Amino acid sequence: MSADAAPSAGPSAPVFPQGTGGPDDFGYAWNDSMTLNWIDATGGTDTGMSGDSWDQAAGPIYLPFPFKYYENTYNQVYISAAGYLAFTEAGYWDDQDHIPSPGEPNNVIAPYWTPTYIGTRSWVRYLSGGTVPNRYFVVEWHDVKGGAPGDVTGEDDTYRFEVILYENGDIVFQYQTMTFNGSRWCGHTGIEDSEGLDGLSYMDFCELIPSNNAVRFYRPAPSARVSIHPLYQGRFAHVDETVTFEVPIHNTGELGSDTYDLFVSSPWSVGLYVADGATPLADTDFDGTVDTGSVAQGCSTTIVVKVTTPGTANVGDDNSAAIAVRSSLNISKSKTPTLQTAVPAPFAQAFRDDADGAMSLYLVQPAAQAVEKATFDWYYGYDMAVAEMPDSFAYFWNDYNWTGSVGAYEIEYTLLDRYGQTVRGVSKLTNHSWATVNTYDYEPAVAVAPNGRIGVMWYRYLYNSSDYTWNYNMYYAILDAAGNVIVPPTNLTNNPLWGYG
Repeated sequence: MSADAAPSAGPSAPVFPQGTGGPDDFGYAWNDSMTLNWIDATGGTDTGMSGDSWDQAAGPIYLPFPFKYYENTYNQVYISAAGYLAFTEAGYWDDQDHIPSPGEPNNVIAPYWTPTYIGTRSWVRYLSGGTVPNRYFVVEWHDVKGGAPGDVTGEDDTYRFEVILYENGDIVFQYQTMTFNGSRWCGHTGIEDSEGLDGLSYMDFCELIPSNNAVRFYRPAPSARVSIHPLYQGRFAHVDETVTFEVPIHNTGELGSDTYDLFVSSPWSVGLYVADGATPLADTDFDGTVDTGSVAQGCSTTIVVKVTTPGTANVGDDNSAAIAVRSSLNISKSKTPTLQTAVPAPFAQAFRDDADGAMSLYLVQPAAQAVEKATFDWYYGYDMAVAEMPDSFAYFWNDYNWTGSVGAYEIEYTLLDRYGQTVRGVSKLTNHSWATVNTYDYEPAVAVAPNGRIGVMWYRYLYNSSDYTWNYNMYYAILDAAGNVIVPPTNLTNNPLWGYG
């Protein structure tokens, strides 16, 4: 059963929340002590969605009024079959186990975010109503099922819920009938901002929503605000080196332009500069504190922070520079990014660079750091492992290969010198061109003996798609210091059993 499915335990009892929640960082809060006031959308516009909810959405649909949501204002919305609204078209996942979350999709309003099935007696419709300044826009998921007919998980669950956007920026979730029977797909409820970094859940992931229930999310009153992302940055540094950080500062308030005062706390020397990195920041409003200068509402500025490692620093020494960024319009509104620097001990980190697909090696020394490519771009191996040799590195991974009839993952490797330059080009440790069933070598582990020999261990997964059987075994191999195979890939566990599933 999927991790997103809840096991069967007979009829499940919904959980009633505590009554109020929040605020989140922006200021939204919720209250579910209100009475259900159902708005019937039967006569509204049908989205036309049907069947399984995966990757299904309708839109863009134009709203009857500009809708303020976090620091932005929107005129259109997308309706996902999976129980949420989105203000951007960025994929439509069936569920997400945490709100807020930077994982896509972001910028959502989720009355009940879960896999659904829209059958012959269910629909998703929307309509508008009210008069200025009390207009609303409602979307109703009417008797959608928790699974397709015949699905063990969710087929006997039925949900009738809706979300209402009000002209003043408030949001209401209403649940008329939420029927849960036995096993089900988990759902989540809540709101999150455009980056998925701020938001507010109504109930915990996988908790059941009670019927005849309503919750209102209140938009906060206009206020000064500041947003900084990321709040934490880090760099390695060598003695006497000055490391540069860029800190973007966003005016997400609603009171017009703001000037943000800057307060530094750091044992190591710190300098503050405008975005060019050369011009020091000044006290532009003459209040005795260095500041960003005026930042228009809805706009951003970037400051450059330079942290200098002292000449007396040793390997392992580190520093945290905290830069408090405080609104001049409301001194209670501030953010404090932390910029960390450290003099590192030597190490190497194997990784795949998703920016270019190359198998890469990050080499770190107290005096300098460098990234070297072990393969050409767009190579895309997996399960990287590296071990240090006296003057080089043994670097292993697995790589996918389609043999024409079956799939295979094979163990590959290269040897690099201490500067990341190739000593031995990419070589195959395992070769499955002969395979008659899907043969997958996964998760190599590598170690180097005092005599320079290289030991490698991994597991092999065989899958026969003709009868859906599978087999697991552990394998190992030994190479010399030059990367020549001494002991070829050898089955260590010799498990002859094939499972079925």
